Amino acid sequence: METATTDRARGIIVGITGGIACGKTTVSERLAEKGAIPINADEIGHQLLKADSPVIDELTDAFGEDILDASGDVNRKKLGAIVFKDKAARERLNSILHPLIIQRSRAQARQRVAENPTCVVLLDAPLLIEAGAYDTVDLIVVVTASPETQLRRTLERSIAQGRPLTETEVQARIDAQMPVTEKVKYADVVIKNEGTLEELHRQVDEFWERLQSF
Repeated sequence: METATTDRARGIIVGITGGIACGKTTVSERLAEKGAIPINADEIGHQLLKADSPVIDELTDAFGEDILDASGDVNRKKLGAIVFKDKAARERLNSILHPLIIQRSRAQARQRVAENPTCVVLLDAPLLIEAGAYDTVDLIVVVTASPETQLRRTLERSIAQGRPLTETEVQARIDAQMPVTEKVKYADVVIKNEGTLEELHRQVDEFWERLQSF
């Protein structure tokens, strides 16, 4: 479904963020079904962990050759084991990846909205606020869930993906992010994801309708 015709000079960039396992991807997918154009910052970050990445040497200099797998790509589990238990290492990783992630996602979003004034572009970025990229979007949507729900969902997801994590490992990942309660302070819209999928979809649908008159 296309967005409604408007008199805007350019499209709208919506930043979607929240904590781990809060439901950002589900919200983005629902909005994409309605016609929004998704740009996933995590996917851009994953590309920067490939063997042909422009920062691969910087990553191995910072964290060692052992983080690479046989193909020359960064093994995300090995890297995660380093950065999620060491704040300094995590900050080092962010300093390497975030500038390029922001640059690439911002460029993609701006190109899209310049080309089509009726479009809605979704910048799905877990670290949108922490990376200081929140001022590059028109609206910030924060998807929330309780810490207990985040823990349960992340454990279940890791098992479903065949890469089971321990409760300690999951908690470290949650603790590594800005608390959801802090992210909410930056929000233009808060979507609470504690109930059923139908309840989440209802909130997203209501937000989409509001976007049509933005």
